Amino acid sequence: MGTLYVVQGFYEVDGDVVADKPILHGMEQLARTRGEMLAGQRDGVLVYAQAANIDRDEYSQPVILAKYGHVPHPEQQSLRQAG
Repeated sequence: MGTLYVVQGFYEVDGDVVADKPILHGMEQLARTRGEMLAGQRDGVLVYAQAANIDRDEYSQPVILAKYGHVPHPEQQSLRQAG
């Protein structure tokens, strides 16, 4: 099982928070840097790590590494997205 580092951008549309397509990185520092850069372009950005076995579609609970701006509460919206 490997670790995915994910950068998830969010933007607001008519009061709703909409997620961009997640950006996957293989290294934590790259994900953190990308999250910082994206924070100036989105209403919110979430950077998290998640252990994953993609072949078996198995994922651990995400570990939040950084939050910028307005992001949905992790328990209110699944961080895992298809595709």
